[in-house]
This record gives sequence, C-alpha cells and structure tokens, in this order.
Amino acid sequence: MSSGIQRNYGSLEEDEILSRDGSSAGERRLPLADLLLVLFGISSWVAVNGVWAELPLLVAALPEGWALPSYLSVIVQLANLGPVLYSVLRARLNGRASRLDVVAVYTMVTVGAAACLLSGLLWRRTSVIGGTSHSTALFTLVFFIALVDCTSSVVYVPYTARFKHGYLVSYMIGEGLSGLLPSLVALIQGVGGNAECVNGTGPNGSVVPVPAELQPRFAVDDFFYFLCSMMVVSGVAFALLQHLPRLAPAREPADGAAAVGEPAAAAGCPLPPPGPATPVALSAMAPLLLLQAAISLLANGVLPSVQSYSVLPYGNVAFHLVATLSLMANPAACLVLYAAPVRRPVVAAGWAALGGLCAVYLLVTAALSPTPPLQGTAAGQALVVLGWVLFVGLTTYSKVGIASLLRPYGGRALFWYGAATQAGSTLGALAAFLAVNVFDAFQGYYPC
Repeated sequence: MSSGIQRNYGSLEEDEILSRDGSSAGERRLPLADLLLVLFGISSWVAVNGVWAELPLLVAALPEGWALPSYLSVIVQLANLGPVLYSVLRARLNGRASRLDVVAVYTMVTVGAAACLLSGLLWRRTSVIGGTSHSTALFTLVFFIALVDCTSSVVYVPYTARFKHGYLVSYMIGEGLSGLLPSLVALIQGVGGNAECVNGTGPNGSVVPVPAELQPRFAVDDFFYFLCSMMVVSGVAFALLQHLPRLAPAREPADGAAAVGEPAAAAGCPLPPPGPATPVALSAMAPLLLLQAAISLLANGVLPSVQSYSVLPYGNVAFHLVATLSLMANPAACLVLYAAPVRRPVVAAGWAALGGLCAVYLLVTAALSPTPPLQGTAAGQALVVLGWVLFVGLTTYSKVGIASLLRPYGGRALFWYGAATQAGSTLGALAAFLAVNVFDAFQGYYPC
C-alpha cells in the first residue's frame, strides 16, 4: 500500500511551491481581490466554530447542561446533507452550475447571517418535549448555521476557482481565520472565573446552594451578533468580488475554472495541487481510508460530544481555554503542514497514533467525571487543556496529510476520503449521543 500511495507524490513538491506565491511569473496580483477573498473565506466556518467557542457559557445556561455538546454534534452531522444534495443538483445543471454557485453563495450568507442574528435573540428559548425542557430554538438555528457552513465546502471553492490560481490561497487564509477570529473574541469575552456557590431556592422553597451565573465581559447575545456581523462582512466582500470592474483581470470567464471535481481543502487547510491522475485500487487506499474514518470518529464525533465531561470538572476557566485554544490549534496545524507536508502514509499514521494517545487520556477524564485525575490542581487543568490542544492539532495534521496523499489519484480517491470522514464522524456522534443521553455513561460535576 505504501509504495502505491506514495507513487508520484514526490513530484508535487515543485507544484506546491509554485502555488505558494499564487501566480505565474509576470501576472499582476490585485491586493483588493486578495483582501476580499480573505473576508469572503471567513464566512465558511465562522458560525459553527463560534458556537463551539461559546460552549462554556451555553452549557452553563441551557437545560441540557453537560449533554449539550452531544446534541450539537448530531445536529452538525445531520447538516451534512446540505453538501450532498447541492453536489447532486450541481452535477445535473452542468453548464449552468456557475450561475447556481453565485445564487447559492448569496442565499447561504443571508441564511447564515439571519440564523446568527436570531440566535442572539432566541438562544435561551426552550420547549418542553416529553416532559423535559430542551433548547429547541438554538437547536433549530444551529442546524441552519451548520447547513450553511457544511455546504460552503462544495460551493465556495468552485466559485473561488474562477479566479486565477493564486487567489485560492487568499480564500484559504480566510477559511483559517474562520476558526481563529471567534476563538480570539471568545477569549476576550471570558467566563468570569470558576463557579461560585450562592444561596438559591430549592424545590420545596428551602434555601440551597446553587452555582452563581457566569459573568463574562459581554453577553452570549453579543457574541452571536458578532458572528452575524462577520457573515454580513463576508457577504459584502462577495458582492464586491462579483461586481467591481477593477477585479475583472483577476477573474476567469464564468465557464473557465469553475468545474471543480473534488475539494481543494480538508479541515480548512489548502491541499497540494493535483498531479496527473494515477489509477489506484480501492484496496490500496483502504488502510488510509480506515485511518481517516477512525480519526474522524474521535475528532468529529466522540470527543466533541463528551468535551464538557472531560473538562468541566477542572473548572469553567479550563473549559473556556479548551473551547478557544483548540480552535486555534486547527489553523496552527495547517501552517505546520504547509511548511512540512506529509509525504508518506507512515508519517500520517504516526501523528495519528500520538493524537490517539491524547484521545485516550481525554476519554479517561470524561469517563471518571465527576472526579477525574488531578482535579482541583493547576497541573490537572494544564494537562487537560494541553491534551485537547494537542489532540486537535495532531488529528488535523493527520487528516489533511491523508488527503494530501490521496489527492494525486483524482476525484475518486477524494470521494472515498470524504465518505470515510463522514461515516466516521456520524458513527462517532451517534454513539456518543447514545452513551450520554440514553445510557447515562457519563456523570456531570456539580460544585454546589
């Protein structure tokens, strides 16, 4: 398998270097096009990343409590129907696909901005289902947010491909910022410290200790309004990209480079440009695809769903740092991959194994909640934060490395890469949801 997958990959290094400056010799770049494509790329995942960055405050305020991440993980996986349906529709339209992409972008940015705005207004609204209060307003709006962000992978890249090759890098920078910006804003927002106990009213009117409401620097409502403003800025950037006459030299004709048969990015990282497509048997790709499915099962399904059980016993501050710094680990891993690309399957497997060791530790902390190792110590807080950041960074590096290894073999190889990713992510999210909400396999920590 290794020799088959590695064949022809070494020749990509020169192509990758050419793609870094983004243009052929003598081609004049338009800085305005670069700026607008960066702003446009921010809207790709900024809303979903923002929801995850806000989890410490949402978990503390909503009735699902510690189980909230498991609900959101399943909702995000359901939203992956969007790119599947759009890809089918785009394939049927053939020559009219370029026009569809433009309409789709306007629609998605509008829906995303509206969903973020309504989340700021309605995120506390609940409904009683089966005798239990649930955050139905937030769940519905997060579904639309995730539908927009997941579908952006198959809409934004084909649109960006109409610009001359070098400008794709600018879009990818924006996509990387879609994780960095909400995490920085959430860091500034803070959570107001660890939980403190105050007197509250019990079921029979007695006085009982309850956790005090968290006091961030600004409210959850305002954070959702920030996400809405980012979507609006991206929408304006897209409109300018479409209509500013100055940008005409940067654009290809509508039917030029728009026919993109496979994704140009994985986990928010730009992939090396494809070399000559080389036939490869599915059996030769199977080990890499199984590894990708296993990584996705943990990174996209199981661990995000039990994050609160893994981290909250160490305090709100630790949870806040994990939610924000782990988002920063994703673009950081992309930068490392850009400087040191994966050229052999054994390298991807090795980094994935290190990520797996981190996953074991994080699962142990979740399983032992409410009394995980080193609870109440600075060392315990530091270890769990470091474990999450390393896990996200290592698995991101491995996932994109696998995509880079498969990319020279064309759309078929990347189709199976996407299928393995989705299968692992969905299976992990469903398994974790059942473990948390049906079998009560995890217990929360309540300090009061």
